[in-house]
Amino acid sequence: MYKKEFDALLRTHTPRACLLYGESEYLIESTIKRLLQANALEPKVFNFGEYALAPTLDILSQSSLFGDAQCVVLKLEKKPSDKEIKALLNALAHNPDHSLIVAFFRAESKTPSQYARDCKSLGVHFKHKDIYARKASDKSIDEKKNGVIEVRFFKPSPTEAKELLSQEARALGLSIAGNLLEPLLAMQGYDVALAKAELSKLALLDRAITQQDIAQLCYGLGSVEIGELLQTLFSRGDIARAFECMLDGGLSSELSLVGELEQYFYKIFLFGVYIRLHGKPDSKEILGYALPFQEANTLSQRAMKIKEGVFVEIFSLLGAWRNGIMQGQKSISLRCLIKLQALVS
Repeated sequence: MYKKEFDALLRTHTPRACLLYGESEYLIESTIKRLLQANALEPKVFNFGEYALAPTLDILSQSSLFGDAQCVVLKLEKKPSDKEIKALLNALAHNPDHSLIVAFFRAESKTPSQYARDCKSLGVHFKHKDIYARKASDKSIDEKKNGVIEVRFFKPSPTEAKELLSQEARALGLSIAGNLLEPLLAMQGYDVALAKAELSKLALLDRAITQQDIAQLCYGLGSVEIGELLQTLFSRGDIARAFECMLDGGLSSELSLVGELEQYFYKIFLFGVYIRLHGKPDSKEILGYALPFQEANTLSQRAMKIKEGVFVEIFSLLGAWRNGIMQGQKSISLRCLIKLQALVS
């Protein structure tokens, strides 16, 4: 199921065996917290390399007649075997007070397509007809409701990310205007987890946060490298060399790079439309927050270099690039960067 269905389920029932996976580590982690709160249990957490079948089975196989209810959380990057999944669920079926949460993350060594295949395989075997959900109202077992679920999480949209970050700000008791959350998210490629870390840093100021605080204290992950890459793109520089330098510098995710470029070109598109309508740029009107003069000027100049019809080709190329990465196509990033440079320069 997806997040919307899962949210609806939690209003009436609490599942006892959950498989969580997808493109948003933030949503996976926050869902673990929600499930633990719903179960009102202190979990036994096995982080990545800590997991082994035998000790996990020992916990789930303990009879609740002689001990407290147990909740095991497995945070994994390596897919358990089908036999392991079956053994874990069988142990859970025989001990109805216990719960299991499996959070399956993508390892850096795995391509998105390899990760997707592993998730599909896990989902096929993560089923058991004799594990029932608990009623949210009184925590009793409901034998009419299966208690084994799998949930896939997608990366939140910019609007969803802003709302999630707003919730995090309220939880921290942080005084920050809603219009300041957008630039903070943009700096972090709309990664809510990274933006949340910046909020935690800003909370140390113990006062209302200003735009100047964000400009001075918050830094976007890879923003310098992306800036250099964009400069090379628009100045007809050696794009192959620039990309090679990014790889040598430890580029963590080509998919994240595409995401940052999508956000950047969407911003340029908005500038281009506004300038053509009003004759001059106004970053506060366009984005909802004011940019430094130099950055706004650069965006304006680049926007006016690109013809309106070319934006369709750019976004189509970025979409094909994203799909190519997820399909495991080799050298797709360099090929798309060369095509992108031809479109904008």
